[in-house]
Amino acid sequence: MPAIVTIVLAVGLTACGGGGTGGGDGKKSGAASASQRKDAGTVLVAAAKKTGEQNSYKTRQSGGSSEEGVTDMAWQRAPFVSSMKVHGKQTADNPSGETYLIDTADGAYTKTDKIPGKDWFKLEPSGDKKSYRSRSRGLLTEFLGALNATGSAKWVGAEQVGGRPTDHFQGTVAIAELAKYQGPAMDKDSHDWYVDVMQKGGKEQAVIDVWVGKDDLVAKAQEVSSGKKGQERIVEEYSDYGTDLKPQVPPADTVASFDEYIQALSKRPST
Repeated sequence: MPAIVTIVLAVGLTACGGGGTGGGDGKKSGAASASQRKDAGTVLVAAAKKTGEQNSYKTRQSGGSSEEGVTDMAWQRAPFVSSMKVHGKQTADNPSGETYLIDTADGAYTKTDKIPGKDWFKLEPSGDKKSYRSRSRGLLTEFLGALNATGSAKWVGAEQVGGRPTDHFQGTVAIAELAKYQGPAMDKDSHDWYVDVMQKGGKEQAVIDVWVGKDDLVAKAQEVSSGKKGQERIVEEYSDYGTDLKPQVPPADTVASFDEYIQALSKRPST
């Protein structure tokens, strides 16, 4: 399943640590903050809102049923741009094992070695380029939404992720329960898409872990589920929140049209 908010925790609770201005006991203030970080409902709702407010971020995704290997993704709301680079298996048809896509408001560019003299082909932009369901967003929206909708998450512990201090939360989401949910924790498009994918895969539940930084931004997430294809594990790592992503659009003389791409395929000898 490759491929995906909502409330802010008061700054005084997450960042002050014991440096409040009321002259109280610093240790008590710090203890209250630590206790607040163990409240899964509060922290995960804050994380969903903080993440949803970001104009951009990057995701590295691994695992899943596709066996694609590792996928590096980047997404930016405005000006719209997204990219996906899949580091997959090397095959006779794809010796490098890589698939690369750059998507902009002007069109989508896909790297190819099948057109003589050209390195890319272009698809015209579609109407849903800026959709929240853009695959380049990864699954963070769905993971947080499912946990918040079901209220199943519990604090596991304080852990380091990539050198960042985080709080680790875990919850078990029953898909039948999530399917009935209608509420603010999960927007309808993300909810319906996620439930549909899980049900088509024969999955009845998913164990979802998220690691939330002290700034309420998610550093890492994981989903483990079992279905028709056995157990599947997806891991996503997030970075570069709010970074200005500048699309590296290929030079025009290296880009073929989609029709040229199809024509090139039709001329290739069958194997």
